[in-house]
Amino acid sequence: MARVLVVGTDLQGEQALLQRLRLASALPDGQVCRSQDLDHCDLLVVRDTPALRNAALRMREQRPRLQCWIEGIGGQLREGHGRQDVLDDGAIGRALRGMQGNAEPAPVRLADGAHAITRLLRERLPVRQGHALLGESGQPLLLLDLEQDQAVLLQEPAAVLVERLAQGFEHLHLDALTPAQFRALAGNRARQPLRPLLWQWAQRSRHWHALDERLRGAAVKLLRWPDFRVLGHDHDGFRLCSLLLKRACTVDECAALLELPPAAVRDFIHAAYLCGYAQLQAAAPVVAAARGSSADHGLLARLWRSLRGSERNA
Repeated sequence: MARVLVVGTDLQGEQALLQRLRLASALPDGQVCRSQDLDHCDLLVVRDTPALRNAALRMREQRPRLQCWIEGIGGQLREGHGRQDVLDDGAIGRALRGMQGNAEPAPVRLADGAHAITRLLRERLPVRQGHALLGESGQPLLLLDLEQDQAVLLQEPAAVLVERLAQGFEHLHLDALTPAQFRALAGNRARQPLRPLLWQWAQRSRHWHALDERLRGAAVKLLRWPDFRVLGHDHDGFRLCSLLLKRACTVDECAALLELPPAAVRDFIHAAYLCGYAQLQAAAPVVAAARGSSADHGLLARLWRSLRGSERNA
């Protein structure tokens, strides 16, 4: 447990600061708590005034184990001694977790960046293997239970987090967790299905340059139907699933057969690839593809009319 004494701010400011510390720490509920006793606190946070800074220095001289941070007017936190660099959420989290009585072991880094994270998820999702912490610059964002296909959000609401993951894909990292570490970090937080979150993340990201280059000379085959929650009411997604389960197609073939923009086809493939539903194959010869295109188009058209008719009758 990390006990925090806040000095020099009002109750509302104190509560806001404690909430920020709890989020940055990613510790279970109740592990970052308010203290009113200088002799029994782990961290002292004072407002940035000359009087409070001097008082904090005197307190530290008498209590060497006490950590002291200075809170600036804009809410920035700095160490009360030595270097005056602003503490980001990653540094705050590491410091608070280190106050738990026994220093936490260094996390085992599994993957850095979009390419490595994609490869690892594609390997482990189908075999339901492991637990991991997804973070950005040391800041924990998401817990992944690959065995149960579940996720636990550590900070933002889902919509905000998905956008953050999409924009910062190249700067994300995955760290390994033991089952006990996962349970401790997850606490009582709500769990949600992992694949729908991955699907939205992949569709919104534009960090797919390497995969798009491979798609220029490759066809895509869907290995199985995705979790229906990832498709929702995406009619074009259902059409692409129907086609790619039947045969491997290139992006251009999908676009031509289903009369879809190539960009929409690529967005679908990005998501299916990250979730482990799709694999790349060598593209079929152009002539052979052309011979089968008319029949395939007729089959898909009939299937699509059937699906739309079923929806209208439902």
